[in-house]
Amino acid sequence: MELKADVSTALVTALSPKTDYTLTVYAIYPNLIGDSATVSVQTTQLPLVSNFRVIEEGLFSLRLGWTPPVGKLTGFKIFIPRSNRPGFTYEHLLPGDTSSHVIDSLEEDRKYTVSIYAIYPEGPSEPVSLVGKTLKLIPVQKFLVQNATTDTFQARWSSVRGATGYRLTWSAPDGDIENINLDDTFNFYMVQGLRTGSDYTVTINPIFGDIEGPITTTTIKTLESSAVQSLKVSGLSTSSAIISWNSVPGATGYRLAWGPTPEFHGRDRTRQFALNGSTTEYHLKNAAHDTEYVLTLYVLFGPAVGPGIATTFRTSPLGYVSNFKVTSYTSTTIDLEWSPIVGATEYKLTWRSDASKLQSHYLDRSLLFYRIKDLIPQISYTISICAVYGNSEGPEISLSQLTGTEEKIPTVKDVKVVDVGVNSFTLSWRRTPGASRYKISWIPVLGGVEKSHTLSAAYNTYTIKNLRESSAYKIQVSSVMGRREGSAVLVTARTLDLPKVEGLAALNTTDSSTVLNWTRVSGVSGYLLSWRHISG
Repeated sequence: MELKADVSTALVTALSPKTDYTLTVYAIYPNLIGDSATVSVQTTQLPLVSNFRVIEEGLFSLRLGWTPPVGKLTGFKIFIPRSNRPGFTYEHLLPGDTSSHVIDSLEEDRKYTVSIYAIYPEGPSEPVSLVGKTLKLIPVQKFLVQNATTDTFQARWSSVRGATGYRLTWSAPDGDIENINLDDTFNFYMVQGLRTGSDYTVTINPIFGDIEGPITTTTIKTLESSAVQSLKVSGLSTSSAIISWNSVPGATGYRLAWGPTPEFHGRDRTRQFALNGSTTEYHLKNAAHDTEYVLTLYVLFGPAVGPGIATTFRTSPLGYVSNFKVTSYTSTTIDLEWSPIVGATEYKLTWRSDASKLQSHYLDRSLLFYRIKDLIPQISYTISICAVYGNSEGPEISLSQLTGTEEKIPTVKDVKVVDVGVNSFTLSWRRTPGASRYKISWIPVLGGVEKSHTLSAAYNTYTIKNLRESSAYKIQVSSVMGRREGSAVLVTARTLDLPKVEGLAALNTTDSSTVLNWTRVSGVSGYLLSWRHISG
């Protein structure tokens, strides 16, 4: 490289990575080359792939991931340098924007050394390697079949790593075989519909995609007819249920045991209760809400514990109080109401303003309204309500309400419906002195969505449009002063029916045509005419 006399730095490019170089600079004079200065340097290596790891191990595959290095990449090469499987080689080129890859067609339960390097325009980086191992095709461990009744038993097993599901099979001595495929979230299943006093062979095997794992086998026998035949759960609420069963001849008592299923472990503890032989119903209380329970009823014959029968049930979740609203308010009171909640034992009402402390009041479940008294005028209050279920409180629902002033807002006078149409009403009223605007609201008498509209104080008429024909509506008009609304005046009205065509007649009928005539209907945009053969 030849450089100008006023240059004191230079960039040398197109070098090879991780290479020793000698750089020499000569001073050039007219017709003369001066002494030289030399320095030795080594270029750095190309950046390596980082965080090379096994993301997921399969029976016959390994999913690999990595973090691409900084720099201009053309791609990656991933390969297995030395395979201990004769005839097997693996090498794959990947684009530079990839960060994961699946190597398949491997053998199960085998270790593989996998390498990757980044490819730059200057050449490849040094490789980075890891050792991954495919999963082993193993059977289900700790397979337990228990709690047999006359027609059911429970199967439990430990999960198998990498399994996508399980096949549970049960067969009777006469060759009747049934099975069910369960996904990988299951490790418990209750088999039902079995024969009384029969031996069953029960097997389970894990499934890995399209591959079935080894089978684990056990046996169990259903109980004879002396067991309880019918165990029912009814009257479910958030914390209770009614358990009933048929009487077993000769039984001296029963033992009822219940606890959450494995999916709800930790929500409640396992409990049991002894009952005398004449009892066939029990009111189970103090259960956890929204929890699935497995319940087993054992028959007692003196000191011996006889056969049992099991079932599952789930308690209801804690519900929100619905239709919570303010029905009216004054400067010192707010009236509230709400709809009943099934299972609630009482209601908890709380309220506060920015300037006051939180206050609360508990109400009996039979009360669906309450008046908060002794409030401060022109103050915004946040009011909340929740249903109480025994010792548990359901979720809260809240609203805000501004109390009125001492001055009473005048009620709108002479509110009346002056015109009724098929889809509209026109209202009129006398203007209220001091009102800043008017609020008109309407709702179908038979129920529906309430709508409203606000007008400035300059208006004293309003047309409500887009109503349903042949429908009755409740309409309220109130005057508004600032942020305060006066008492509403209620009127009712019914929209007109759609007009009917009159005088329809057939004229000038021939063997293949007829002329129709009818009385014109005022205001319609068109007519729809339809006909069919009488035999059709």
